[in-house]
Amino acid sequence: MDSMFEPFLLSLVAGMATGLGGIIVLMLRRVGDRGVSFSMGFASGVMLMVAFNNLFLEAEKLLAHGELIVVFSLGAVVMIVLDLSIPHIELATGKLDSKKTKMRRTGILIAIGITLHNIPEGFVVAAGYTYMPRLGLVIAIAIMLHNIPEGVVTAIPFRKAGTKPLKIAIVTLLSGLAEPLAALVGAVALSAVGTRTVVGYSLVFAAGVMTYITADELIPVAHEYGYKHTVSVGLLLGIMFALMVDVILS
Repeated sequence: MDSMFEPFLLSLVAGMATGLGGIIVLMLRRVGDRGVSFSMGFASGVMLMVAFNNLFLEAEKLLAHGELIVVFSLGAVVMIVLDLSIPHIELATGKLDSKKTKMRRTGILIAIGITLHNIPEGFVVAAGYTYMPRLGLVIAIAIMLHNIPEGVVTAIPFRKAGTKPLKIAIVTLLSGLAEPLAALVGAVALSAVGTRTVVGYSLVFAAGVMTYITADELIPVAHEYGYKHTVSVGLLLGIMFALMVDVILS
């Protein structure tokens, strides 16, 4: 039971970070573009380090090299298909209509997109924790850090549309709750199967998912705010932070 509850709890905390991003928007008079760029860059560095320094390297101990390449690519392809099918976070950075109804509709689309993006992230935590609890904790921290700016991006259009603060907080919080539900389903499935090969597939598949999310979502959106060097500094600090967390937890 603990092997299912603990990934759920870790993903719950990580998912609630989306709501924290929404609360930050409500607390600040304005959200600076430089701050969003830095936070997106920082989250990118953490996500990339976890994908390769943790997930991929651990999967390498369980699978053949050819399997690593195929399943990693499959994780990225699945995310590409999802991205083509659902609203994308980049909607938040385009030139938006000044009307409140347009802003509100944009916020809804972004919230739906982030909710669906959170589903594979929940499975990532479950896969990591099933293989090694410490790895699940590192992944959850990485996802939590990247969920905060996602909550910020979700909340901004709603705030500009004049939506009530309580509704903004609820929407951003709910968009993150898909993550612990997916983690629970993933933990149950992996506990039922439980073979080293399946766990290895799950880990490297998750690495592909996290790499694609970082490359296609976080980094491009961070750069669209116009602070190139801020993004780079954030990314490097994110890598350093992930390395320090890894050392501390080991």
